[in-house]
Amino acid sequence: MIAGADFHAIAERIEAVATDITPAEQKVARELTTSGMLAGFETVAALARRAGVSGPTVVRFIARLGFASYTDFQKDLLREMEARSTSPLSLYHRAEARPGTLLRESAAAFSACVTETFRRLSVADFELAVAALSEPRNHILITGGRFTRLHAEMLYLHLFQMRSNVSTLLPGLQSRADQLLEAGPRSVLVAYDFRRYEAETVDIVRRAKERGAMVIVITDPWNSPAARYANAVLAAEVESLSPFDSMVPACALTEALIAELTVRAGRKGRDRIQDLEILREGYEWHEEAKKRGRRKKAG
Repeated sequence: MIAGADFHAIAERIEAVATDITPAEQKVARELTTSGMLAGFETVAALARRAGVSGPTVVRFIARLGFASYTDFQKDLLREMEARSTSPLSLYHRAEARPGTLLRESAAAFSACVTETFRRLSVADFELAVAALSEPRNHILITGGRFTRLHAEMLYLHLFQMRSNVSTLLPGLQSRADQLLEAGPRSVLVAYDFRRYEAETVDIVRRAKERGAMVIVITDPWNSPAARYANAVLAAEVESLSPFDSMVPACALTEALIAELTVRAGRKGRDRIQDLEILREGYEWHEEAKKRGRRKKAG
């Protein structure tokens, strides 16, 4: 596995112990997750005050996560935050260090990241996302950022072929926020947001949640701040051999969603695609198809 892939273990540790901790410890977990882990940089006493618990409760909870001390916890948390904010410029040494070798190494690196993405993926969150996206009464809204809009557009184009009531929130004549006007309890927002996280995307997710929409956030292992508003979080690895985060695992995750949604769409999805094919081929193809149908009946 590529170095650095285990930096994001804290959120997973919290999730792993969530059903086994005391109500007081749950308050500590909630403070950490709702603050995007920033509360973890405070002292034990300060975090205890925020959570409304005692200092020993904070220490016990940190021990449950597998840390020998609060200091060790904060050291790991700092590593996560540094990884979150990593810029392409700070990673430029990756490409400079191995000129001429990257082609041979890329296959193994991308394969490892895709495998790790599906190994770590929450099956419960994936199923929740699929159920929401395949419900025909739901209005699906899909958005992404500077690079991840490519994934948003890919998911939209496939969903549009399978079902009605799906649209994108992308910059255009109206702002993305304006396009939330009709979002409500029957809406499902899918938002892609990867490091370095976009404030506008996080704000859109928050606004959609406030309007009663269900939110699915597709993000990196360190989790966008938008994840705090999500009903389901699907995380994809981003490690690469270049200075830029890899979008290969996110693409594979999106394709896995599309594959499952195609199955769930069933005959209705197939009929919709057939109608689209008629529209795409135009009048001549349609007339020829009708002729073939008449000849087949006559024969």
